[in-house]
Amino acid sequence: MIYRFIKVLTSLLLFSSVSYADIWISQSGSTVNIDVVQDGQDNTMRSLNVNSGNASFTGNNNTIENTQTGNTNKSGFWSNGDSQTMKLTQTGNSNTSKIDNHGSTNSIITTITGNSNTTHDEIGNGNDTGNSIETIIVGNTNNSHVEVLDGDNNDIEVQVQSQSNNIVRVYVDGDSNNVKAWQGKHENGDVDSNETGDNDVYWYVTGNNNNVASYQTDDNNNGGQYSYNDIDGNSNTVKVTQRGAGNHYSKIDINGDSNIIDVTQRGNSNEQWLDLEVDNGHDVDVFQRYSDHTATIDLTNGGGAYNLDLNQTASTDQTYSITGVCANANGCSVSVTQD
Repeated sequence: MIYRFIKVLTSLLLFSSVSYADIWISQSGSTVNIDVVQDGQDNTMRSLNVNSGNASFTGNNNTIENTQTGNTNKSGFWSNGDSQTMKLTQTGNSNTSKIDNHGSTNSIITTITGNSNTTHDEIGNGNDTGNSIETIIVGNTNNSHVEVLDGDNNDIEVQVQSQSNNIVRVYVDGDSNNVKAWQGKHENGDVDSNETGDNDVYWYVTGNNNNVASYQTDDNNNGGQYSYNDIDGNSNTVKVTQRGAGNHYSKIDINGDSNIIDVTQRGNSNEQWLDLEVDNGHDVDVFQRYSDHTATIDLTNGGGAYNLDLNQTASTDQTYSITGVCANANGCSVSVTQD
């Protein structure tokens, strides 16, 4: 028998010291809608592995939804198939959430509101294409891990809002992926009125023709922002924007040819710091505004021209160090402006 619609509702009232719900699902088949709603404490769905057993879905054109409201929720599930939609919503504290999908033209949507949450959304296990991940976290002390494991033409968006001391990690292995990581929002999705800063974002991208961007902002001058970007590939577009009142630190390491790098750091106090190392024929645009500036840029070129435009605007310290070896017969372009 094939069930085309499955809905599970759990609502727990605490009459004793123990309140627990545990749901295991193993579903194989296509065109199935599964809706699991858990309202209470100490809820799980499982596996991957949180903690042991099932919660696996195999087939095409399926929709899987899990809503957890309460404390100490876990969830975590695995799917294999095409044209699937997976939604996970957690409202509460101390939640753990994982979704792993293998297939093409699938969508993962994770929305978390609360404190001390941890996420891990993953797509791909060999040439999976046309997928999308949207991870939105509103709360405190959340960690987010989003990964494309061997896949092309995927759209990835991670948003962390109203938070402090957060870490976002994005791993991409493939070509022609679009990746955006937001902390506090902006450019220009607005939202930053409650941001406190002290957030980190890390990208690790292997592939060609990817568009990768991160946007960080804070209003309250509480710890600033840090970004680390490791890119291995050609013809990628890389954009880093850091705004707000705290310190801004960015380190970018790119190995490959013909990449476009755009870095903007601006704030009204403390310092802006950039360490950029690239090779082989890139276009680099760096803008540092307000505060104390330091830019260390290494352009090591084995062929092709590089173009660098560095603009530092401030009434206080402005320093830079540029290293470049140009192997292009027509020369390379370096422009530095300090106001």
